[in-house]
Order: sequence, then C-alpha cells, then structure tokens
Amino acid sequence: MKRDSDHDDLRPLSFEEEESADLRKQFVRSGIRLALIFAVLVACVYFAFWWSGSAIRFGAARAADRSTPTWQVSGTVRDASTRAGVAWARVEDDPRGNPPFFRADSDQNGAFLLHTLAEPHQIRVVAPGYRPSVVDVGRVWFLWMPRGREKRDVLLVPE
Repeated sequence: MKRDSDHDDLRPLSFEEEESADLRKQFVRSGIRLALIFAVLVACVYFAFWWSGSAIRFGAARAADRSTPTWQVSGTVRDASTRAGVAWARVEDDPRGNPPFFRADSDQNGAFLLHTLAEPHQIRVVAPGYRPSVVDVGRVWFLWMPRGREKRDVLLVPE
C-alpha cells in the first residue's frame, strides 16, 4: 500500500515498508552491477574475436605472399661520432630475412619512417661513407597487435 506524501505525517515507516524500500535499492544496484559486468564481458569477447581475426588475416596474407605493411618504424639516422643527422640514408628490411622487403630513405635531417611488417625481423641502415647497421624491429606474435609504431634511432659509424 502506498503512503500519501503528506508533510505533516511524521509517523515512522513500518518494518514492511522499510524492508521493501531496502529491497528495491538492492535490486537496482544488483541490476546495474550485472549490466556493467555483462558489458565488460561482451567487450572482452569482441576484442578477442577482433584480435584473433587480425592475427589470422596477417598469417594468411603472409602465407599467400600478399602482406601489407602495418607496422611503422620511425627514428633518426645519426653519425656515431658527431651525432649529426645522416641525410638520405637507406633504411630497408634486411634482405637476409623473409620477403616482402620494404624500404625508405631518411630525409635531409636523418629522420625516417619505414612501413614494414609487424613480425620480428631486422632492418638494415646503409649510407655512403658509413658502415651498415642492423636493428631488430617488430613484435613476437602473441604480444603483437596488428598495427603499431616503434621508434628506433640508429647510429652509423664512419668508415
């Protein structure tokens, strides 16, 4: 039974009225908690399917020799003795690795951006008058995300 909201009525609530009001509050709180837990579980399942699908697509493209570069390696090529940028250095996937091979050149200040594959491999940096340098890039498959960025600065030793 519903009580009239009369401001002059100062009579305390009965035990049953207090108990039903308390149960309503608990029901609402439990409902909100369950809805949030359900939303988090759905988001986790969605993420797992997205990640596994991306990994399968990456592996299938790699096996079919149709890989597209999804990993960005950026940095600066510098002279090891002067720390000055080395202009027009060639930054490329190491030809001793698995194809496909991707390549980029550094700009006039030595900065470069190489689009390559996310898997662990090596890149080689070559410039006239310097010894070639080899740098490890990429991620192990279970830590790897389908797209990403990595920063690697390279020091070249003059010949």
